[in-house]
Amino acid sequence: MSRSGADRIAAAIADVRRRARWQVDPAVRGPVPLDRLYQGVNVAHTAVHDLTLGTAARHLVEQRYVNGPHTVEDLWAEREPLAGLLFWLCEDGLAFVRAGDILPRRRFTAAHELGHAVLHRDRMGRFLADPAISESDDATDEREREANRFAAELLMPGEVIRARAEELKREHGRCPRGVLEYRLAAELLVSGEAIRYRLNTLGVGND
Repeated sequence: MSRSGADRIAAAIADVRRRARWQVDPAVRGPVPLDRLYQGVNVAHTAVHDLTLGTAARHLVEQRYVNGPHTVEDLWAEREPLAGLLFWLCEDGLAFVRAGDILPRRRFTAAHELGHAVLHRDRMGRFLADPAISESDDATDEREREANRFAAELLMPGEVIRARAEELKREHGRCPRGVLEYRLAAELLVSGEAIRYRLNTLGVGND
């Protein structure tokens, strides 16, 4: 990713935190408050079982997000399984994640869709569907790579990672990456794959 692209993602994350009135404090332990960040940018998120465009459309109708079935009738027959989905309703966004996924995966998907909401609103139509979402940087589509990087940096702040690495060094004189991965995955509610990718990107930890 280019320097300008990385800077744009960093600026978007800073703006999301500012609007939610939340900043990273490495002294405070626990996961990033994703619900609060969503609320700050006027985007909602929900989990739906067997997520497809069709089940999402039904949810929109049942919860009265739209003015009747006719507004999404073109989506009802769509049955391709989705990992995540971002839907726009006028100026409001609604992100869907797959309810059957484990919590770390759901959080990464939700952060990924939030990335689409703040980075790609002007480059999508009324929805953007994600059949699969990688927790690393191997997506071929530029928007997907950007959303992945946004999710990784949002959920796994560099300030927290470096602070926990320093703690390990003080405790043991070194920073075994496997131990750091385990601690951070538990604290930040992310998967082992996601935290390994983030540590490799930052160059933190050693064996």
